Amino acid sequence: MKYEFTIFGSGISAKIISSLLARSGFRVCLIKDKDKNKVDTNTNLVTFLSSGSLNYLSMMLPTMQLFSKSPEIKIIKCQLNSLSNKKSQSIEFNCSEEEYLGKIVKNSSLEDFLDKEIDQLSNIHIISTSRLDIIENNLNTVKLKLSNGEYIETDIFVLSSNKRNIIEQIDINFIKNDLEQEALSICLKGEIKNNSYAFQKFTSEGPLALLPYSKNEASVVWSLKNDSKILLKDKEELTQIISNHLNEYITSVTIKSIEKHKLQFVYAKNLYYNNTVLIGNIAHNIHPIAGQGLNLSIKDIALLLKQMSRYKSLGYKINDRMILEEFEMKRKLDNSAYSFGTFSLNGILSSNNKFVNNITRKGLGLVEKSNYLKKLFVKSATGKNFFGNF
Repeated sequence: MKYEFTIFGSGISAKIISSLLARSGFRVCLIKDKDKNKVDTNTNLVTFLSSGSLNYLSMMLPTMQLFSKSPEIKIIKCQLNSLSNKKSQSIEFNCSEEEYLGKIVKNSSLEDFLDKEIDQLSNIHIISTSRLDIIENNLNTVKLKLSNGEYIETDIFVLSSNKRNIIEQIDINFIKNDLEQEALSICLKGEIKNNSYAFQKFTSEGPLALLPYSKNEASVVWSLKNDSKILLKDKEELTQIISNHLNEYITSVTIKSIEKHKLQFVYAKNLYYNNTVLIGNIAHNIHPIAGQGLNLSIKDIALLLKQMSRYKSLGYKINDRMILEEFEMKRKLDNSAYSFGTFSLNGILSSNNKFVNNITRKGLGLVEKSNYLKKLFVKSATGKNFFGNF
């Protein structure tokens, strides 16, 4: 079988790019990893989708009314506690009355929507395999072999999986770092005082975020050091600790579920090799501190689709080297800034060093007093500048 695009992956990024490419008229094959499909996808993880990402997806996927009732996040507040006294330093990011910063969405709900979207598209061929091998990857084509012995030929191969044997077959160097942290992902119910308000508190244990996604439900994501005693607490103890940290924003807290996730940093030095393109966490798996992981991937997808559609209309082959070089060049600065920025920010804001803590507090104070700087951060985080060109 011959396709223009073949995507390998079972996650959100793989499903988004498959849907958008098919809706744009490309012949698409989505190869799902059988091993990944065996994993329970009913996770309590949530994602912050920026207003820019949501507007773009709603424009490209007309059926996407799934989050129309989700509360709009209009204010994000960050608080840094002092090590030397009881005072804390805070900074608020907001937008104009008619705009919003983004929405908190449940990963499971987004996956369900994308699965239904893909099922309705006639030009997506879906395959599941337990093993995939790259037989050829040259300037003209990519040839893939499935576990059942069948072959697939494609102009562009999009890798959106960290399957080890595939990564070993592409000549791309990765920067990897074990963050030595584990994130507690906690789904809770309670009386949320303002569900248009997201809050992040930098505790001595690590950053703690409150992310409301309905009138009385929210997610708490707490990135903790591997040796943190918080990881050993039971549900009752955690409920009390979280209530103490977040009593200004939510009361009558009840924990519905708790998950633990290892945190790792991954950054691909290149976004493509021959006709293979990296999309999703395999390209940049960043710290959740800024909530920009999926938003970066959506930016990658939006630009790749725009480049491919434009050059194809001009008579170019979609795997022309110029297209891929331009795609990588345009995305490199934004991806590296967020990837390494969040990596450094986590270390600085969670530091137990009093000197670093005091310098950081002064820096936050300067940003809080500068409307210009805060507007720059908001434009970047919402994707307003990027998606304004689409």
